Amino acid sequence: MKSSRLVIFSVLAFLFFTLAAALSLSTSKQAINIDKQSSAVNFSTDLIRFSLAGYKRLSADILWITTLLESDTDHYKNKDLNNWMYMRFSSILELDPKFLIGYQFGAQYLSIIKDDLLGAEKIFEKGLSIYPDNYFLNYNAGFLYAFELNKPAKAIKSYERILGHRRAPAFLPSLISKLRYKEHNDLHLVFELVQENLRNTKDELMKARLQTDLYAIKAEIDLKCLNDGETSCSQNDYEGAPYLFRDGRYHAQKAFKPYRLNDSL
Repeated sequence: MKSSRLVIFSVLAFLFFTLAAALSLSTSKQAINIDKQSSAVNFSTDLIRFSLAGYKRLSADILWITTLLESDTDHYKNKDLNNWMYMRFSSILELDPKFLIGYQFGAQYLSIIKDDLLGAEKIFEKGLSIYPDNYFLNYNAGFLYAFELNKPAKAIKSYERILGHRRAPAFLPSLISKLRYKEHNDLHLVFELVQENLRNTKDELMKARLQTDLYAIKAEIDLKCLNDGETSCSQNDYEGAPYLFRDGRYHAQKAFKPYRLNDSL
């Protein structure tokens, strides 16, 4: 009796196992995707300051390489300094406060790619407190203050620091004058500034984003000119393609999102 029950139990177990395996193989499984903001690991500044004493620069280098490998392109709209990349850059700069490229690249990445303007501002501020005369920090911080955060006084301060620099663009005095009179929402000037930024950028991801911005800015300038019936308008977009005349108006061949100053305030 016991042996017959054991056989029946074994057969039933085998059947249930086979059925479960068949169902598992035939059922499509939904992939589990965890965004980087939720999965990133960061450390408190107190832990960094006291636990890694003596190994700060090495730790900063390791964190820097890890961050570049893990970096994502998701925009961060919350204004709470809780963006994982801002927190990671802050940790790196806590470990090595004189890490110039950390300020230059970190703040630019937060501003251009992550759209974390508050985080970018904090990194620029810390960098400028250590490197007050650095051209790239001042140039990029000036753009952030003037055109993203609407803080003309801070922009003027950064731009004036680099007026005599050999790299300073010729239009900088004009821009400073416009900032003084709060007439800085000029797409022609913005186009020149972004072009200068593109010339000084080596990161391919940031280049792509800046080129997208340049396309949008030029298209908006040109299409307004053409559709207002003005003369001496450019007939081609940023990529050299001609604008199309359709239904009584000019249009770009590519869809684009109009560039808006201070659109995240």
